[in-house]
Amino acid sequence: MATTKTTTAKKTVGKQRNKHPQYEVPPVDNRPVNHLKIAVGLLEVDPILDAQRMFQRPWANKLHTIWNPAVLMAAIVSKREDGRYYLLDGQHSTKVALERHGPDFERHCLVFEGLTKPEEAALFLAANRDRKAVKPVDNYRVALTAGEPLVTRVDAEVRSCGLTVTGSTSPNQVGAVQAVLAVGEKREGLLPKVLNTLADAWGRDKTSWDNMVIRAVGMVIDHEANRSKIDLDRLAKVLRKKTVRQWKADAIRQTTSGGGSQSRSQPLAEDIVTAYNIGFVDTALVLIAPGRGVRP
Repeated sequence: MATTKTTTAKKTVGKQRNKHPQYEVPPVDNRPVNHLKIAVGLLEVDPILDAQRMFQRPWANKLHTIWNPAVLMAAIVSKREDGRYYLLDGQHSTKVALERHGPDFERHCLVFEGLTKPEEAALFLAANRDRKAVKPVDNYRVALTAGEPLVTRVDAEVRSCGLTVTGSTSPNQVGAVQAVLAVGEKREGLLPKVLNTLADAWGRDKTSWDNMVIRAVGMVIDHEANRSKIDLDRLAKVLRKKTVRQWKADAIRQTTSGGGSQSRSQPLAEDIVTAYNIGFVDTALVLIAPGRGVRP
């Protein structure tokens, strides 16, 4: 009779999962923290902390344009032993509130008491450095949902060109969020002229919707001296003579240390104006480069 050889299977014992994870015990923090409304005239900036982030007037001006006190977030404040309130976060919005509404305007504040100078500095860094930056496209989408006027208009202007603003660029999608907002902010109706000119120059290609190029062409068209005389068909033909990559490479070579998209746009705009003006005899048709005054 045939016999069958059998082997005894080894019993595999898996590691038992820890159903109760061991959490780290947080340090005891008995420092008082209060939520108060404080007049902006009473909120100060410590020069020592301010040295880490100097007041930036351009950013304050930007806040002025989108100002809405109804959605003003709470400032982070340190109340010191002398009873004075020092801003750890919210310097720029407090300055704008002061300029728009006066020193008696009250804003919400998260007020810490009993902090040492190193603790204040640590909170300053936590508020201004130790947080993940929000992507421009995410800010754009949220602003659109909130009905922010500028973003709502810009979105409508982009869609009027058969395009949409997204986080990436494709033939029918513009990923240069900051560029379309910068151009749209200059004046109503400018952005469609820029996008349609780029489409006429290079077609609906993803390279057409370049951040640097959008800004530069916006500068050229928007110059006060150029608005009434610029020929957009001629501009598109001038742009078509080189690829987007070639235009950008030439501009970057003229920029100290390479620069960013915004700083590179200036020399690119100047190159475009120079190319546009070639062949003109009548000076009345000549465009003026961005950054230069109107000719008498």
